[in-house]
Amino acid sequence: MSASAWPMKAGDYIIMSVGVNGQTFHLHYTEIIKMKLISKNNIITIFIFLVIFQGNACSKTVTLPLSIDYQLLKSLVIKSAYTDENQTKLLINENMSCLKITISEPNFKVKDTTLLFETRVSIRAGVYIMEKCRMPVEWDGYIVFTQRPVIDDKWSLSFDTIDSNLYDIERKPARLAGIAWGFVKADIYDYLENIYIDIAPPLFDLKSFLNLLFSPDVQPGVTNMLKSMRPGDVLTTPEALQIGILTNVEIPEAKEEDEEIQKRPVLEEEIKEFVNLWEIWDAFLVHVITSLFNEPLSEEEKIIILSAELETRHRFVEELIKGSSEKDFVRDQFISVWNQLSPIFRSHLSDNQNQSLLSYLGFFNAIDALSVLDKLGPTLGIEISRNGLIRLARLLATGEPVNLVYQYGVNEKLRNVLGFGPLPETTSPSFDGEELEIEIQNTSSFLPLSQISVGLLKAGIWGWISSRSQVHAADNSSITIDEIKKWMVTKYNFDGYLKDVKDLIIKKSASNLEKSDIDEKYHKLYDIIVLATGWQESCYRQFIIDRKKRKITYLRSYNGTSVGLMQINERVWRGLYDRHHLRWNIEYNVIAGCEILELYLRKYTLKRLDKMKTETQVDDDTLAQLVYSMYNGGPSQFHEFLKRKKSGKLYTSDKLFLEKYTWVKTGQFQNVSKCLIGE
Repeated sequence: MSASAWPMKAGDYIIMSVGVNGQTFHLHYTEIIKMKLISKNNIITIFIFLVIFQGNACSKTVTLPLSIDYQLLKSLVIKSAYTDENQTKLLINENMSCLKITISEPNFKVKDTTLLFETRVSIRAGVYIMEKCRMPVEWDGYIVFTQRPVIDDKWSLSFDTIDSNLYDIERKPARLAGIAWGFVKADIYDYLENIYIDIAPPLFDLKSFLNLLFSPDVQPGVTNMLKSMRPGDVLTTPEALQIGILTNVEIPEAKEEDEEIQKRPVLEEEIKEFVNLWEIWDAFLVHVITSLFNEPLSEEEKIIILSAELETRHRFVEELIKGSSEKDFVRDQFISVWNQLSPIFRSHLSDNQNQSLLSYLGFFNAIDALSVLDKLGPTLGIEISRNGLIRLARLLATGEPVNLVYQYGVNEKLRNVLGFGPLPETTSPSFDGEELEIEIQNTSSFLPLSQISVGLLKAGIWGWISSRSQVHAADNSSITIDEIKKWMVTKYNFDGYLKDVKDLIIKKSASNLEKSDIDEKYHKLYDIIVLATGWQESCYRQFIIDRKKRKITYLRSYNGTSVGLMQINERVWRGLYDRHHLRWNIEYNVIAGCEILELYLRKYTLKRLDKMKTETQVDDDTLAQLVYSMYNGGPSQFHEFLKRKKSGKLYTSDKLFLEKYTWVKTGQFQNVSKCLIGE
């Protein structure tokens, strides 16, 4: 006896293929439960038993799901058979419309695993005598067909009619004069029964995609797997029509990795390769998300998409800090994100008649198949690749080339899909450079800070520097230093600087609240959160100067990912804000920070707490900490912080923010001097 099994998800649907004495039996989950052969709770136990009993077999018959949800099925039928204006089809129009049949409004429903196809029918039937239509009968109603979907060995999906019923326009059982129905019945049946959908193109897309996923050492097995693909059962489930794709998969035995290899440090080349692959994946995700640009997304759908995007990017930053180079990381993210976004894409793209619906089907099918194969184990050798992602992205493209380039420019479509408003306005210049160089004609006159007189400092060190120097960006284009020099701080201008930076933050916070629908009772708390976040993230500093090297640069985090006063993470917020303005424009950086904090307070903290309907009222201090934890680590930190707070095991960042938050709330701004000027 040999056995192979794999879940094919469609509600609670599972197929198990069991081989006994050379014969294969397909056990369906729903049938097993109906026959009471096994309880729902024990089916996994039987599956494990069968796999263990199989021993060291290296080949399994796996069922890959080709899932066609009913909206997509309807769209495919419309594109195939309802080709006239307004998604109608004129079947007959004879003798000056004396005999005229029009069908419209196709729709699919499921009743007790039975597929029902409904279409509206408009009939005019009479007797054409002496160039006139005599005794015409007109009828408008619906025909509902009970059908059985069938797939042949050429991957053609058709529908066998088992029964049919007539209903009037109010969907009540109807009677139609026998002579009239006799005129039109055969024509309607013949046309509708000849509708078919060619599944071969999406199957080709699936094979092309899968062929790009496997490492070279397993390619012979991959070739055999693709060649062995054949139609399986077609099942009608509540969510979708499921076409089983049977294929033989060779699974290599797992090999223990050498202990020395496990312990060795990650090589720089491996980290670079890991980063490059992830950047392609992130570019792919942006491409896929922006394909929804013209779709009427709900606010809830936008939050789901935004959360998936932010979590993906935050997790990558965490892995980058750890120095990880795991190839499985990208594959895991790919499958996790698809599980979250699949319902949204199927809902909005399945009825898009202006696009290639079969390409959409190929896109959905390829990712679903990857999810199934991935669970067979790491020895299968699946790797997400640049070419594989490009192949998938092209299925959603509208004839445009797909390169999947990781770029930092603002993506207006991405902002729109994720629910962001217009970009922050700015009149200040944006500099494309890493640093500003101070060139002094007489280098001996550029004294160390310790040798500059107190009077000169009080008069303004920047007035002295700018009168003797010319400032250049790294690309050697001349720029003005006026917008930068006033945001440099020393112990001699500390009080004025602190006042200016606080005024700037409060002004931008107030401006952001004017556009927000946050309840007014949270406005003061929001101001405190913004001030405390700026303090915690940068100690209110946007720029730093290296006097020895005579260069100015923007403040960058220790791991190189976040910039400026509000420490906006450039990878997390890629495409949503202008990178150069975040670096060199303090106002822009503060505006971005205010928007992000408002987003986490309004769309995440307050809404989630409202849904949770907690018996204990969450105080303002906890609200502030929740917002900051997400600002620092992404949407998942909402629940993670609540767990930490409950257990009393707060992160150091949690404690440090609470400290700054308390100081802001109690007006202890003099403590800023400790981190700003070291006093």
